[in-house]
Amino acid sequence: MHRESILYTDLATGEILSDYVNPYMDEKVRVVDVTNDPWNIHIADYINVGGPSYGGLNKEANAGRKEYILNWSHSGNGMITALTNINLYYPSALKPDKWLRESSGAMNRVSECYTHVLSLADAQNENLTTVKKTGTWSRVTPWLPWLLMGQAPGHCLYQSTVTSLDGIDGFKKNVLAHMEKHHPHMLEAPPPESWDKPNLSSIEWYARTEEPAPMKAGS
Repeated sequence: MHRESILYTDLATGEILSDYVNPYMDEKVRVVDVTNDPWNIHIADYINVGGPSYGGLNKEANAGRKEYILNWSHSGNGMITALTNINLYYPSALKPDKWLRESSGAMNRVSECYTHVLSLADAQNENLTTVKKTGTWSRVTPWLPWLLMGQAPGHCLYQSTVTSLDGIDGFKKNVLAHMEKHHPHMLEAPPPESWDKPNLSSIEWYARTEEPAPMKAGS
């Protein structure tokens, strides 16, 4: 169980963005940080084949289950690697008739791909309760709702590296300062009673916390 957040930055300066000029429309839009709280998964012998329920929107979440066996491979240098992927197609919380500018359509089509790389010795060490790792995370997702692209053709692609830190001091200074100012609760582990809260992605959180944007002048 954890909390996850995403901030958007200027590629040239690294400055965290609070607004952004959407080049497709030449319109300044307000950037909305991702603060998914909490996010959890039950690691057991079996896992649901349909993925997370997203607050009950994903009806395929309980369509069946399979053995939860990761495809670990040994690279021969003392490291092991596993790949995990998820492909989802489920009803959007951003209904097009209400969220005219934010919704990409009635359904969300999302894919996420992970690479996990860690020490074989650490993985086999029964005295460790946590293991440091590196890896990658990629996500293909509909237009971010705050881009106000509506149902225009296209999508967003996230590509990032993953690394373990010993504490929040490992964050970049501007990231830590932004989180301390705007989302301080995200810097603490979620309380155990949060386990029963529904897993919601940034799309569902947006529908719960934001309001539909006004139509563009002249449209």
